[in-house]
Amino acid sequence: MKKMLSLVLALALVLSCLCLPASAEVAYTTTLRVEVFDRSIAGLNIEDCWQLRYAQENFGDPNGIKLQFVPVSRWEEGDILTTQISGETAPDICVTYNGDLVNSLIADDGVKALDDLIAQYGQNIVAFLGENLLSYGTYDPDGDGVKTQYTIPARRISVVNQGAFIRSDWLAALGMEEPKTIEELEAYLYAAKEAKLGGEMTIPFNYAIFTSNPMFAMRYYISAFVDFSQITEEDWVALKDNPEMLPGAKEAFKLFNKWYHDGVLYENFAVDTDSTIGDTYMTQGNFGYFLQQYDQPWRTDKNYQSEMAKNVPGAEWIPVNAWANIYDGRTLHDNYDAAGLTVFIPHWVSDETAKAAVMYLDWMCQPENMFAMQNGTDGINYEGLDANGLPMNAKPTEEVPDDNKLHAGDVVFLANGYNFGDDAKNAAYVALSFPGYEENVAKSVIYSNTDAWTQLSFTVPIEAATDYSGAVMLKQNELIAQTISCDPENFDAVWDEYIQAIKDAGADEVIEAYRQAYKDGNWRGTFPGTK
Repeated sequence: MKKMLSLVLALALVLSCLCLPASAEVAYTTTLRVEVFDRSIAGLNIEDCWQLRYAQENFGDPNGIKLQFVPVSRWEEGDILTTQISGETAPDICVTYNGDLVNSLIADDGVKALDDLIAQYGQNIVAFLGENLLSYGTYDPDGDGVKTQYTIPARRISVVNQGAFIRSDWLAALGMEEPKTIEELEAYLYAAKEAKLGGEMTIPFNYAIFTSNPMFAMRYYISAFVDFSQITEEDWVALKDNPEMLPGAKEAFKLFNKWYHDGVLYENFAVDTDSTIGDTYMTQGNFGYFLQQYDQPWRTDKNYQSEMAKNVPGAEWIPVNAWANIYDGRTLHDNYDAAGLTVFIPHWVSDETAKAAVMYLDWMCQPENMFAMQNGTDGINYEGLDANGLPMNAKPTEEVPDDNKLHAGDVVFLANGYNFGDDAKNAAYVALSFPGYEENVAKSVIYSNTDAWTQLSFTVPIEAATDYSGAVMLKQNELIAQTISCDPENFDAVWDEYIQAIKDAGADEVIEAYRQAYKDGNWRGTFPGTK
């Protein structure tokens, strides 16, 4: 009887174990906080999204690591991260485009060295980035000739940067061809205004100051007026952050001043910096020209083209390449460096958490994980694979259920762009990822790569940039706002006033530091030179 009772109790114990839920609590030994850009995409909750749940299930749970995504506004990330780092509240994995902040942190021993961690736990990181690109994250802050891996640069799958766009339906209504020069573009802008092609609120030229990088768009326009025969490669590097001081730049601002007073340039350009009103006018079909990323009109997270077409049947954005240099005819564009945003671990992060961080980044770089995190679920985010294994018919974000919404670049940040293992597949997917707009996207890429030069960067921290860039950019914002909106007869005086204010804010010190870095050979990038 006792044997039978023991057998029954043992069987009951086995059955009770078998009945335990499959989702039993995992014993987490580490919590890993990961910064993720937040672009305020409707329905996408960064702190509880499909990508986080996928990473938790496939990386976090097997390793006893609790993952947390920390949302940071993409357009304010530099200021937010600076504040968080000052209070030592920043995430364990930080991502940023703010090179000056990173250089400052490295100079102040504020970043954890990663050499040993990558050697032990980062073989997939090395395989994905390659030794050369990974070296962009090495620094020698004390000048002893020994470089240390302080950061991990993301890999830009495509280096294409800005693109300009024009309304093909407006061109047709005006009987005009696609403009190839500034003069032809100006004729289009004035004709569109006169014909009120966007209704009473016709705004032919959309422009707004990007306050955290005021020269982002202006550099594109300035390049058309620069006399490159009057500057050297050294000057080009020294004036990296101050294109307004290049010979001829003033003429670009004069043109904008003229357009502003003639009513063809967006009147709220100096205050509508968050693009809220701009996006409204864009989707309502009031704008006739704008400049943003090369694929901006057709992106799935904010498809300007499809939203505008809903409100204005027949309305269409097409690429345009009209800013030909007045001296040599080249349409100059700046393209990205192969190194994208910067990933780093703050110095106060524990060794165990830093290990978890590198393990997570290494897991992210494994092809199967990168594919899943970038593309989502078959039948929900896309519909099947083509013969090359590329997802077909990617769904716009608004057509995906909230539980499955994702943003590839903000979460899979070591790949700035969709990656499928080789350049040919990556290029093919650029077209596939914009169903219905393939020709326009391809054309935009061609325009953006025409007469392109690579953005400049430095291989050593530039202390002057750390100290003065914030103040200089504030004055650059004022220069743009004041010179464009001032009375034309006062333009020269206002220009001189704000150029001097920029210099007084520390630009001269930054320029001289960049000039010295050039002389020391501590720079990367290209000089457009002359034709």
